[in-house]
Amino acid sequence: MKRFQSLVLGAALLATSALAGCGSNNTAATSQDTTLTVWARGNSVPNDVETILAKKFPEWTIKFQNIPDVEDKLRAALRSKSGLPDVVIMGGSLPSFFQVSDQFLDLSAEAKASDATAASLKAGVTLDGKQMALPTDIGPWGLFYRADAFEALGYPSDPEQVAAKLDSWEAYSKLAEAAAASGKHACDTAAQVYQARLAQKGYAYVQLKDGKEVNIADSPISRDAFLYAGKLAKDKTCANVKPYTPEWNAATTQENLIAFVGPAWEDGILKKAAEKQSGAWRVATVPGGPVATAGSFVTGLAASKFPDAARQLAAYMGGSEFQKAGYLDKGLFPSSKGVFADPEAAKPVPFYNGQDTLGMLAKSATDAPSVYQGSNSTVVSTQFFVAMTDIANTGADPATVYQDLLKTTASK
Repeated sequence: MKRFQSLVLGAALLATSALAGCGSNNTAATSQDTTLTVWARGNSVPNDVETILAKKFPEWTIKFQNIPDVEDKLRAALRSKSGLPDVVIMGGSLPSFFQVSDQFLDLSAEAKASDATAASLKAGVTLDGKQMALPTDIGPWGLFYRADAFEALGYPSDPEQVAAKLDSWEAYSKLAEAAAASGKHACDTAAQVYQARLAQKGYAYVQLKDGKEVNIADSPISRDAFLYAGKLAKDKTCANVKPYTPEWNAATTQENLIAFVGPAWEDGILKKAAEKQSGAWRVATVPGGPVATAGSFVTGLAASKFPDAARQLAAYMGGSEFQKAGYLDKGLFPSSKGVFADPEAAKPVPFYNGQDTLGMLAKSATDAPSVYQGSNSTVVSTQFFVAMTDIANTGADPATVYQDLLKTTASK
């Protein structure tokens, strides 16, 4: 889901880590007394999650709690050393918990048995090599577009032909400019384009050197992507509407937004906003190569009274059966490669005029580079994304804005 906290907060958690894991965590799971609590956002699990888990583990009592601010509540529970769940599904801020990884179970054995994509599994590994979490849903990116609107602009409408025509970001610029000249928009916000270009290079402002995080905010990758997207913003080529906002919905409903690059989970908001446009939309690969960003991860707490059961439950929720249910119910794109070929999941989608969008996006999910999300990546990226929005609103020079950003981010 949507979805990248600061080193200060991580350090605060670290200070409590020795105490947070106290308790009886060696209790063997038995059919008589095993009770497990699961925290997750309601939109990151299948609709009938409690029924699914009760059927799979009938000998256990599993209590599901819908927690919209699950990461914040988890941090609070770790600090207070009370009220912790046994299993939790969290979003892209997972790296902010790496400094207190001793408070979580090691799922290395479960990862070895997993059929998740390599890049998504790697995203759940801490600096010291511990598999702290398993991926559930992930975000391969696609170019979502209206076939009829592309034809009106003189572009092909078939996804493979579109991918061949728009095989580079330079080609995408020409499309976006042509759309804007006609009074339409082929991108929602320049920040989305910026993020896609970074993820294509596996870049998130930090890299690992000798097991330590090194800030690389001042990188040619970031600069090139920022200046490219910044020009789109400055020239008002994009609609300047953010996903998951009323403005985005309105732009789509009113047929102003005819294309955008975005992660697979935006399929849900598109189908709602463009309900009356069903059959007109398609999905092609993103210009410049495959892209995938982190979605959600499942992990177990070391303080659980039933660590073995918690591991089993986490492994199941990170597996193909549970993820298939999430995809069929809510369009949560699976990390499990087993779901990619499942005939119940990989099938024609009426909204996309019969296109198998799972199969198309699965290649991006498999081929996209791993993106290392450092403990401070979100803090830095937020400043870049805010600046991109400012360019769209003020018309500021992207190169000047970029240099100003480096003064505040290069040392973080």
